[in-house]
Order: sequence, then C-alpha cells, then structure tokens
Amino acid sequence: MRRFLRASLIPAVWLLAGMPAHAQWQVEACPGLRYAVHDEYDAAGHRLVRERGWLPGIALQAAYTTGALTWRAGAEAYQGDIDYGGHTQTGVPATSTTSTRLAAVDVGAAYALGSDVSLLARVETDRWRRDIAGTATAVGLQETYRSTRLLAGAAGTWRPAAGRLTAEAELFLSTPEHMRVAFSGRFDPASFDLGRARGLRLGLALRPAGVPWLELRTRYDHARTPRSGDVPLTLDGQFRGTITQPEHTRQALTFAVSAMY
Repeated sequence: MRRFLRASLIPAVWLLAGMPAHAQWQVEACPGLRYAVHDEYDAAGHRLVRERGWLPGIALQAAYTTGALTWRAGAEAYQGDIDYGGHTQTGVPATSTTSTRLAAVDVGAAYALGSDVSLLARVETDRWRRDIAGTATAVGLQETYRSTRLLAGAAGTWRPAAGRLTAEAELFLSTPEHMRVAFSGRFDPASFDLGRARGLRLGLALRPAGVPWLELRTRYDHARTPRSGDVPLTLDGQFRGTITQPEHTRQALTFAVSAMY
C-alpha cells in the first residue's frame, strides 16, 4: 500500500509544486475512522456475501488557490479486519474475517462561481485489497481491485453560528475495474476485467467558530460494479472449470478530523 501511495501521489505533488508562488497554499492531515460495507449478489440479485466493519486510517490533502481556481491533491489509506458472512457461489455458508486495505490518490480542481458555490472535478486512482481467511468449507481468497475514477459535482458553503459548514456532492464513473484473485495455492491465480463502477460521494464539513484551523468531516460513498463474465479456473495450467466475480457494491461512511496548516 505504501508503494501504491508513493507512486500515485508524487505526480500530483509535482503538479501542485509547479504552480506560481503568489497563490495560497493549504495542507491538511486527517486521521479518520471508516465504516465499510461490501455486498456481493448472484445473477438473480440475491445477496451472497456481506462484509462490514470499522477501519482506522489517515488522509493527507494539499490545496493551492489562485483567483477562482483551487487545485487539489490528496491521498488516503484505511486498513483493518472486518466481518465476512454469507454464502459461496455454490451455496456453502461461510463466516470468516477479511483483512481489508483501502487506498486512493486523487488530483483535481474546484472553480468558485461565487463566494459560496463551487464546481468540482477530480481524477482518483483506487486500490482495494481483500484477504479473506479460509474456513473448514471454503478456501481463503486474496483479491486485489484497481480502477481509476472520474468525479464531478458541486459544493456549497453556509455560515451558521456554529461555524463554516460546507456540503459536497459528486457523481463518479470508473474505468473498467481490474481484479486479480489468488486461492491460497489451491488453484492458479486468475484475473478479471470487470465493468465500470458507478456511484456517488456526499461530504459534509464543519469548521467550528473560534477554531479556524480545525475541521470536522463526514463522507458517504456508494459504488456498484456489474457482474463479470466467466474466467477459466486452472491448476498448474490445466482447466478445472470457470469462475465469475459477482456484482458487488461498496459503501463507506467516514469520519475525520482535519488540522489545517
């Protein structure tokens, strides 16, 4: 995960570093906690699997404002063990634990239409790692998902007595999601090219009155990726059948505290 964040964040930092020196910088460090929910569905729409649990993490963000335009770059990582419950695609009940790692790097811009409304656009690279512990009836799986997302939306700001309140809403569309799965050595690893994920992101941030360097944030994400086609399952290169990655959804509710410098 560290290699992924370094490789993705360096170009974004170079982009911001090339901006003129007269503009205004803002850098933030955001420890956070994310409640993640992942569901998988069979071809008939019945839920096969639900994973859920809390993941601690951190986000780093930098912004550079010049006139009405603000350039942004950020990185985030969340990691922990969450509960796995449901059935395999063959109908076998399974209860286990999934070691989960979520990482993303983004770069984009906000264009102010006035003092309180902005248009948002960004590109985000997403990486999701699942290590599902094996059970007496199911082999352990090691899955990695990668995709790039285009997000677009708007933000609005209000100033109640409690402080400055900002709401953001964005829709996103990803490139076809690439997945690689290993079977704890039981079969050869396999790769899938899935469909495009579609989803939304909603955010709310409060900068309390009297504490201008502190911001309290919450964010909700929802994404849906369609079912894949069949992929050969092999052992030592010999055909053993076919496998399919089910349609799946990812949801996350994130809470973070941002200290701005």
